[in-house]
Amino acid sequence: MKATMKQIADLHGISVNAVSLALNNKPGVSDEMRSKILRTAEEIGYLENKDKFVRTFSRMNLCVMMQKKYSRDMNFYGRVLYAVVEEAKRNGYDILMNFFDDNNLEVPTMISDHRVAGIVIIGKINDENISKLQTYRIPIILVDHASLTKSVDSILTDNKLGGFIITKYLIDKGFKKIGFFGDLNYSLSIKERFFGFKEALDSFELNHGIVNMTLDEYIGKYSVTEDIEEAVLSNDINKMTECIKTIDQLPEVYICSNDKAAILLLSSLQSLGYHAPNDISVVGFDNIDMCEKINPKLTTVNVNKELMGKRAVQRLIYRISHRDVVSENAVISVDLVERDSVQMP
Repeated sequence: MKATMKQIADLHGISVNAVSLALNNKPGVSDEMRSKILRTAEEIGYLENKDKFVRTFSRMNLCVMMQKKYSRDMNFYGRVLYAVVEEAKRNGYDILMNFFDDNNLEVPTMISDHRVAGIVIIGKINDENISKLQTYRIPIILVDHASLTKSVDSILTDNKLGGFIITKYLIDKGFKKIGFFGDLNYSLSIKERFFGFKEALDSFELNHGIVNMTLDEYIGKYSVTEDIEEAVLSNDINKMTECIKTIDQLPEVYICSNDKAAILLLSSLQSLGYHAPNDISVVGFDNIDMCEKINPKLTTVNVNKELMGKRAVQRLIYRISHRDVVSENAVISVDLVERDSVQMP
């Protein structure tokens, strides 16, 4: 049966005229009721084949997309998402969520039917999928990810600075054997954190620790830079423990690519009889809530997750009304958070 405005009116106990005002984006109904009417119109299929109403509806919605695997642990992205929702709400937008498979992206109907004004993508997405979404000519912003080949706005953390300042902090504390623990093939963010680590070692000439070897040889001796991220994402302590067993010589301290890796590493080290920070120090990156809840409390680099979400929405709203301006990568600074997982050697 064909959906009608009267059905919508009856469902909400209001007049057909009020429904018409809401659907045509005219004054006369509250924002709360307008949102309810539009949502109902979408649900019962009233907006199908009604381009004018679809355009009205889309102006009030933003689509937030995240990979399905991130939904297993929202310690980091949950804070970003909360800020996105709050800033969207403050600007009169509703959020429609979509969790996708990066290896087989199915474009949500809300995008293919142009029922959203903009798209926020939180976390990693491959360039092929960015291209697929860009064909719909809906403004897109990436959060905690950037594309080197596609013209698209992004909100990023100053990962290289974070890697640099945490490494300098450890050098200043007298550490001579410093390793990086993170999968360089997993994301651009981890690579940038590693580059900051490497630059700090090079800039401060850690000659007392680099004896009869090049910087690359030193890093190769103490660092683990591949085949660990999937273990981190799935919280696989057995795989992490097996990885540690293959290391010939542990460093005095590990700089981990993120807090989840650091927390899993601490657990794995403990299962092998090592105790932090007495036997080995460990630091993280991100400053998720769990850093305060483990023993020892984790020294880390703080990422302003709420500001990332807020700025993403602000930039996307600007982009919606300024389609032709050049794309922009905004970088948000970081700071060091000292806790209990580091002990001077």
